[in-house]
Amino acid sequence: MSDWTAPARGGIGAMLAVGVALLPATGRAWIYPEHRDIAITAIAKLPSADRAALDRLWVGARAAIPGRLCESLDAGDQGTRPGCIDFAAWAALAGDHSCSPLHLTRDVLPGEWVLRVAAVGAETKAALQKAVGRVATLNAVATSNLALQRADADYATRAGANNAHFLLPRVEGGGTEYVRASIGAGAPLNAMGLYVQYHLAALAAAAALASDPPSDESARAAQALDVLALEGYALHWLEDAFSAGHVVGTWGSTPWRKGTHDYYSEFGLDTVDWTGHRITVFGDANLKPADLDRASAAVSRSLMQLVQALRPGDALAAGAGGFGPGFSAMFAFDSCTEERQPASEGGQRLPISFWEGVSTTPVPGRGQGEVHLPRFRDELGPFGGVFASIAGGPAWGGPGGSGTRGAGSISVGARVGFGMEGVTGSVGTGLAFAEVGLEMATSQLDRCEGSSCSGLGSTSLFPRVPARTGLRLGLRVPFWLIPGDILLLGPVLLLASPFLASKVGVAAASGGFIPYERSLRTGAGIFQVVLGREVQATLYGYLGDSTIPLLVTPVAETPSGPQYGVLALKSVALAFPVVEWTPFRTFATQIAFSLQFQLGFGVELPLSKQVLYPTGQTAPAVPPSWSVFLRLQSDGRYFFGSREDLQPPRG
Repeated sequence: MSDWTAPARGGIGAMLAVGVALLPATGRAWIYPEHRDIAITAIAKLPSADRAALDRLWVGARAAIPGRLCESLDAGDQGTRPGCIDFAAWAALAGDHSCSPLHLTRDVLPGEWVLRVAAVGAETKAALQKAVGRVATLNAVATSNLALQRADADYATRAGANNAHFLLPRVEGGGTEYVRASIGAGAPLNAMGLYVQYHLAALAAAAALASDPPSDESARAAQALDVLALEGYALHWLEDAFSAGHVVGTWGSTPWRKGTHDYYSEFGLDTVDWTGHRITVFGDANLKPADLDRASAAVSRSLMQLVQALRPGDALAAGAGGFGPGFSAMFAFDSCTEERQPASEGGQRLPISFWEGVSTTPVPGRGQGEVHLPRFRDELGPFGGVFASIAGGPAWGGPGGSGTRGAGSISVGARVGFGMEGVTGSVGTGLAFAEVGLEMATSQLDRCEGSSCSGLGSTSLFPRVPARTGLRLGLRVPFWLIPGDILLLGPVLLLASPFLASKVGVAAASGGFIPYERSLRTGAGIFQVVLGREVQATLYGYLGDSTIPLLVTPVAETPSGPQYGVLALKSVALAFPVVEWTPFRTFATQIAFSLQFQLGFGVELPLSKQVLYPTGQTAPAVPPSWSVFLRLQSDGRYFFGSREDLQPPRG
């Protein structure tokens, strides 16, 4: 990054670390209200006898967390301020807001913040229903992500070690062979494998409860809670298996995985399920009626298997009892940090009814090195770029200045930085870069009227400030609470507590502790408050002796009036953009280009001064010069990394 100051290096390094911390959070499937809606629809599809049996199990479980769980399994529309959590919400809380059934029941459900998460989910659903067009939808999703981060402090940094929410790439053979590969001991953690593990653990736990129920009422309630927690946790992964962005594969670098995930989630995927039936699927924040019907049918079948496990002699429950590490181990199995599937012995003894239960999931795409679907990249990761700008506005103050004058400049230069547009969902909010370039400023003439226009400071021969060229340095870094704090907090927290550094960095990249600086998409472009996030410093007179500005200005007072002389002045001009409007931006594969208008203010401070004529004269005091500017800027970025969309398949 060239010869930047240590704080700048630390700040950009901190943002790089924050970006890495954010990456795993990009892989979640259906958003909270979609997960819950799928479960609600699935419960409504249950036969009346199965629904009654599940209700009885729920009544028992409610006693384990008094006052928190709703009376009904599916409480329906709770408004934007839910006062309780229903079973349908457990599929949304699993994986995204908890790391295991144990974590869900012991920490998340009893906690106060879970109601705030439910409220954000309800608000997001209402916002999406009102959204008209793509821009409004993207704004609603970005707002939801930021609100969830505030409600659940660990939201963005949870699930940092694996691709558990995705399906494994397709293997040869049919659905049965694919499921066997997904649950194989040591296989990478994946959505299908986790569903099977948690679901079969739930069946085994249900069979154990039915065959030998505890005599103590509180023990029965706790055991019923654990059974439902295992199944609710399993349903999250089953629902994930129906999201288009999670069907197309996990392989490749994070920017390509994220871009591919987002593209197919939004624009859909034409594929087949394991029965050969042609289907079109969508994904996160784009749940369609067909997706809801398809996923809820599979979830309903899963719940029916749970109810059947409560009845003596169920063959699937008997097979589940000998599968995997056992329901006690799966109850504590951490889906956020584990990387490999646990033991899966006994899968060959499962009845055919189980394999049929997952046959309606979409057939996933193939893996790296094979013929695959087109892939897309996101604006995520390190980049190099160039910029050019033209600015103008009024200025006042400075050497001998008494009025307002016009000021203008053009700039060109290069940037290096880190982009997180796709992660935050708020364009420009998490952007960090350092820049170096040249700024060429026009001469500044005093405003004048009549005969005064021939005076000093109002002509091209003797302007108030001459034309000059300076070295421009700039920095854009998100902040957490006050401008620049990430430059200090980032390096310190990275050494002291990487986890805490990630949490602070996530908040900064999402608009700050008080997120008033997140961007807003509109039909006219993207608007953002950037005050405190971006600053430029232009050094005048430091590119060689020939670039030192020479000013004709009063250098002393005499009885007959001011004595004029020639002053050599070195200075630094600081520019602080306040509001940014981006009417045009585009991104193609690895190149981003945008046009921005920035409105801001600046101040120029003298650093050194010397009177060249008359010799021996002491340099006069030079006050700061202030300005307001409107800047038009073009910005091009090239994101580093290989072209994964052009890698040819093997053989």
